[in-house]
Amino acid sequence: MAGWLDDRDLPVETEFEGDPAPGLEGLPRMDLAPVEAQVPSLIDQAVRGPIVLTRNGAEAFVLLPLDIYRRLWSTAPRPPVLDAEPSEPGPKRRTRRR
Repeated sequence: MAGWLDDRDLPVETEFEGDPAPGLEGLPRMDLAPVEAQVPSLIDQAVRGPIVLTRNGAEAFVLLPLDIYRRLWSTAPRPPVLDAEPSEPGPKRRTRRR
């Protein structure tokens, strides 16, 4: 176990070739065909809107159609972007002592 901290944490690579939705860049993808084959009603319901999935009796995940996710992402508040040039050092300002 010695030296395990030296290993760099590499990002998850995705093999997705399309244009990902904003906020989903770099996330792993999973083909939905096997899930749809096993639980077709789940996918049919998900097409109509969000589904809350439970695990051990508690809400655990939300299955969200991409169009709804995009609307949610577009309304999320963003941090302000400050576009400013660094100021040049000028004369020192005097401050009064109180």
